[in-house]
Amino acid sequence: MTATPKHRRTLFSGAIVSILVLGLAALMSLGGGFSLFDVGSRSGREITKDAGTAASALVEQCGALAGQEKIDCYQAALSERLGALGVRPTMHALDSLVVRDDDAARDAHVYAHHIGIEAYQLSPDVTETFSGCTESFSSGCYHGVIQAYFEDRGNPDAKVLEELCRPYKRADQSRWILFQCVHGMGHGLTMYYDHHLPKGLEACDLLADLWDRESCYGGAFMENVMGATSPHHPAAVLIAETEHDSDAQEHGHASHDAPDSAWKAIDPDDPHYPCSVMDPRYHQQCYLMQTSVMLHHNGGDLLDASASCDGAPANMRPICHQSLGRSVTAYTKDPETAAGHCEAGSAEYRGWCYVGVVKAFVDWTARAESGLDFCHVIEDDQSYKSMCYNGLGEETAALIAEPEARAALCAQAEDEYVATCRQGAQLAGRAVS
Repeated sequence: MTATPKHRRTLFSGAIVSILVLGLAALMSLGGGFSLFDVGSRSGREITKDAGTAASALVEQCGALAGQEKIDCYQAALSERLGALGVRPTMHALDSLVVRDDDAARDAHVYAHHIGIEAYQLSPDVTETFSGCTESFSSGCYHGVIQAYFEDRGNPDAKVLEELCRPYKRADQSRWILFQCVHGMGHGLTMYYDHHLPKGLEACDLLADLWDRESCYGGAFMENVMGATSPHHPAAVLIAETEHDSDAQEHGHASHDAPDSAWKAIDPDDPHYPCSVMDPRYHQQCYLMQTSVMLHHNGGDLLDASASCDGAPANMRPICHQSLGRSVTAYTKDPETAAGHCEAGSAEYRGWCYVGVVKAFVDWTARAESGLDFCHVIEDDQSYKSMCYNGLGEETAALIAEPEARAALCAQAEDEYVATCRQGAQLAGRAVS
């Protein structure tokens, strides 16, 4: 599937180009023109470099649309901006867009995936393209780059997998970007094997390091859910393109290693599937995603999902309720509202719900301060509040390499929880400055 520059496709090429044209046509038919462009010079239109201005224009032109039509409209404009200005300015425009449109905020991870996929297709160098991505929206841009890499390169043997993320394993780096690379690997491998989850997990098993394998498993389970519940996700579009790419066949490019049998991604009759059929070594990462499946089946009923988590294997119930906390943040980014959702669920595992929320807040913004805001508002049992600060410390350890910076963050915790945050941040035993 490796394409030469002459034949390289973009996400919206071929059959998808009609979406691009329709999206831009919709933009131009509303309000007298597509105001993402400044018309000034005789050379033609110029996309504004100011992210806020671009985002405001996007909302003006796409905001009145709904559903898939709105998604197509935004994606088309982001694609245009990406081609003109590159990855980082496009991500900055998305940052500005989500504070102006709640629909865009809900789908922001999907848009970030799209940007990463197409960015790799425009510049097929993982390290270079990675450098343009940002951590916003659960690092979807990074994940998209890795997905596109596997669709392009194929042959995910152990050597390829070990080398792909090696640039992010320096001793002086935090594990944040490394996690995005290896987690994205799980997305890409599962997609490469036509969403046959067991094949994707078996490929993750080729990684030598346990931490890498666990991170890869998490991406594989996330992709399994996304593939089943978001058929218009950019990853699905990418698969459709590669499967029907006659150019790849003509030039002898590698094709997918097709699985031996079809895989059922989710099961409406079993809220614990696919975890219920997985080898125990995969259970933790599976249950960290499972409430997304439960909420898909029950129409978004958080209380029902909490009850379902109570029916998980005993050792996985805390993990399932942590997953519920992560899922809560898809419904609200307001700390007090998120805490209220956790309080309404299982009292026994409420602390784990808080852990899921705080980790998701940090993951969403790549800012540990987001987690501090959440832990501060919890008015609950002291042990539960302590779990929140410990979870915040754990995410801080992954996000921030420098011990001094982690210590400064934990110093902002409420006095009685500073030590708990420091313990999670792997600062236990270090002198408090």
